[in-house]
Amino acid sequence: MPRSVRQYEAIRKEKRELILDTALALFAENGFHQTSMEQIARKAGISKGLTYNYFESKNAVLAEILKKGFNAIYEHFDLNKDGLLTYPEFEFFIRQSFHVICKNMNFWKLYFSIMMQPVVTETYIQNYSETSEELIKILIRFLTDNGSENPAKDLFIISSLLKGAYLILVTSPVIMDEDLFVNYIMEGFQRIINHKYNNDL
Repeated sequence: MPRSVRQYEAIRKEKRELILDTALALFAENGFHQTSMEQIARKAGISKGLTYNYFESKNAVLAEILKKGFNAIYEHFDLNKDGLLTYPEFEFFIRQSFHVICKNMNFWKLYFSIMMQPVVTETYIQNYSETSEELIKILIRFLTDNGSENPAKDLFIISSLLKGAYLILVTSPVIMDEDLFVNYIMEGFQRIINHKYNNDL
């Protein structure tokens, strides 16, 4: 019996995800430069030619992996897209970002490991610098509206804590309670936003 259009779409989606997952693992293990499309195809158990039917190059595979990670985190930022961030929206974004990571820890362990590679960082900056600038503007306004006298400094501290918390979560050998972990992070952010820290920092 011939396959339906829906079945073909499902197979195509499954193959794309297989290529992306395989490439992510190889990029993390061997490095982006040291990984070839032939290695990705062999590891995925498909032909090199078929791999090129889905992605025109190794760079295209990397771009899709970065897009997948970026969208998973930031799709919950400023949900109504009005350019304004309320505290409930801010808290929702933070909690959802940790929930996303906890749901697929293996993906994020590999994702953060490849983000340390210079070529990957450069690609990320090239693709998302404009979007990141918009996010920063919204966060700066959020902090200003909440009484920050130095929103740039507060944003730097919050960003550093958030990135550090992500890394702790994915590298810790101990399984942490998600809600408790995020509650600690939110308490820290509240102290920063409410200026309950040393102003000489």
